[in-house]
Amino acid sequence: MSEFEIKILTAKNWELYKSARLSSLRDSPDSFGSTYDQETTLSDAEWQSRLDLKFRDIDALPLVAELDGKPVGVAWGFIHKPDLRIAHIYQMWVSPELRGKGIAKSLLREIEAWAISRGCGLMALAVTTSNEAAVNLYRSFGFIAAGQLEELRIGSERMVQPMVMKLNSAAQHSNRSLRSLGRAKARALT
Repeated sequence: MSEFEIKILTAKNWELYKSARLSSLRDSPDSFGSTYDQETTLSDAEWQSRLDLKFRDIDALPLVAELDGKPVGVAWGFIHKPDLRIAHIYQMWVSPELRGKGIAKSLLREIEAWAISRGCGLMALAVTTSNEAAVNLYRSFGFIAAGQLEELRIGSERMVQPMVMKLNSAAQHSNRSLRSLGRAKARALT
């Protein structure tokens, strides 16, 4: 029985991030604002710098889900200045053969706990409208549609729906534990 584990990405494990990110872009080209062709041209230094949060002076939580040492999911929580009350979710992806096993919800829970610890009152994301599984995942987690549809990329026929979820304070948040990110072991896969 194998378990997946959620880890925080750092500049030291940029190759793990690169592998997960390029897999996501190859697998789901209509789910992201960027493309596989754009990101394969990045240098190793650029991949490392994406994860150097202190140098870039950003408040973000880059996560990877690993199973048997391989990246099987990725997601970023990101707080943009000056609006520090909204945590955005970017680059959310889970390997197709492991979807429905709780990895996506585990990634979302970690970002949610992080956002609450940062004093955020809202989480926001945009999901491709044709990706029914992702739309249903976010709805089941508590996200609701917010705002007009937008183009996935300039000139794209694909549309994304902005979605938001109100966050409760830690005291009101008893149904979802605020476990420390360092102990982010997920449930066993069968």
